[in-house]
Parts: sequence; C-alpha cells; structure tokens
Amino acid sequence: MSPWSEWSDVYGFGERRKERVILRYPDNGGKPCPNDTEITEITLQKPTVQATATQVITGFLQRNLKPNHSSHRRMVKRSDPIGLFRDLLIIIDSSGSIGSSSYEIAKRQTGELIGLLCPVPDPFNSRRLNGYNRAALIQFSTNAVEEFDFDDKHGIAELKAAIQAVPYQNGMTCTGDAFYKAIQMFTSSKGARQGTKHEVLIVTDGKSNCGRSISTVVPMLHAKADVFGLMIGDFSPDGKRELASYVSKPVVDHLFAVDDFRDLERLLNLIKGEIDQNHPCVHFDLSKK
Repeated sequence: MSPWSEWSDVYGFGERRKERVILRYPDNGGKPCPNDTEITEITLQKPTVQATATQVITGFLQRNLKPNHSSHRRMVKRSDPIGLFRDLLIIIDSSGSIGSSSYEIAKRQTGELIGLLCPVPDPFNSRRLNGYNRAALIQFSTNAVEEFDFDDKHGIAELKAAIQAVPYQNGMTCTGDAFYKAIQMFTSSKGARQGTKHEVLIVTDGKSNCGRSISTVVPMLHAKADVFGLMIGDFSPDGKRELASYVSKPVVDHLFAVDDFRDLERLLNLIKGEIDQNHPCVHFDLSKK
C-alpha cells in the first residue's frame, strides 16, 4: 500500500478525506490487500466558497482550473479522454423557505452554471453538427411540476429564459415527489438519449417535509442518473445526512454547499474566474450525440 495522502480540502458539509492506493496486488497465494483505501472525517469547518468553486469546476463541470490555482485538485481526472454529451435534468426547489427574491437568484445562477458546461461556447446549441447537451427542468414545492423536457429547449439563451420564467410555488418541500417524477424523465418520449450521460442537478435549501419517502425513491433515481446537489443554507446534522443521501458517490464530486444565496452569486463569479479558458474541452464521442 502507498502511504496515506494528506487530508483534502474541506468539502460538502465539512467533510475531508485522505486516500491510499494498492501498489502491488496479491499473487501466488499472497494475503488480500486491505479494503480501507479512503478515510472520510467530519470536521467542524465549513468549506470556503473558493474551495466549493474548485469542487464544482472539477466535479460537475468537468473542466480544468487555471494553471496557477493553489488547490490540490487542479486537473480533472478522467478515466476516458473522450467526453459524452449530457442529458441534464435540473430540479429546483421553490418552497416557501427560500423566498421569492432568493428564488430569482437561484434560477439566474443555475442558468449561469449550466452555460459553463462543455462544449463551448453554447453547450446546448442543437444546430451544432457535432452534437450537444440537452436539459429538462422540474420545479417542486407542494407539487412537483415538469416545466420542460429534454426536447423542448435548443440553446443556452433559450434555456436561461425558460429557467427564469419558472414560477414560484411558495409551498412545502416535497423532494421525494420531485425525485419520483425525475425517474420518469429519462425516456425517449421525454427526449432523453441512449449513450449520453444521464445527470440530475438538484438545487435546494432544506430537507423534505412532505410527499414520498426519500429512502424509497433515491435508490431508484441513482439507478437512472448521476445526481449532483447544490445545497444552500445552514443545515442540522439530520438535514445534512438527508441531503448527502441525495447525491451520487463520491460525495466530494457531487455535493456543493454554500451558506446563503449571496454566497451562491459569489460562487458563480469565482467559478467563472477560476476556469482555465485556454484549456480546451475534451473531444466528444460523436457517435453518441
């Protein structure tokens, strides 16, 4: 086994981790290698907005940081140098705890975030002969509502306008119902494609308080898509556990948390400033577009 790495930057809700790797596998009846290749620790620290921006760039956007960035996670680790186009389902919380002005911030910044995906300059331009991403959106509160499917919007400007037009419900937080509706979205009838990455981005400010059981629907959603979470607020330990259960593994690449909606605006500004604009996006698999 290699030595343990240094502790990572704090991420998510205050976790940090260190890793080691197997250098030589057993042979000729040798003892099995240890299973403990990662240690995760809960700290009392919160990640800085800067550290969260790094997470989003490398984990969700799958892009590289500027070469002079101080983070240990400068370059995106890819097992395959060929990119796949995304069918991205956005799930946005419009419950009463958010408030109408913060809801407008959440919608605007979500639009800004997805506009930073690859390929550039418009990751959703359906006129690109070389392929493009697709996006759909569900908003939820007391009710879960499909606002548009993967076939409806064709370009980032059209997508941003559609996101901004989503009305505010101002009700309860029925997250399980939103996840159940999300499970039904990844079908050809909704514009989802075969061979693309099926992904979910949930933007929420709190744990569920109505609707279907989270523990029942989350495993079904994980079977359909890779789930990312943008969590905004100050959460109880129970709330952190529930929200962390929403996202796929490893959590460090899928869960991004900020304290409030002002920090959400700051997060997007930092992301834009830290992306390496000179490093091109990876080549895409054009047979799966």
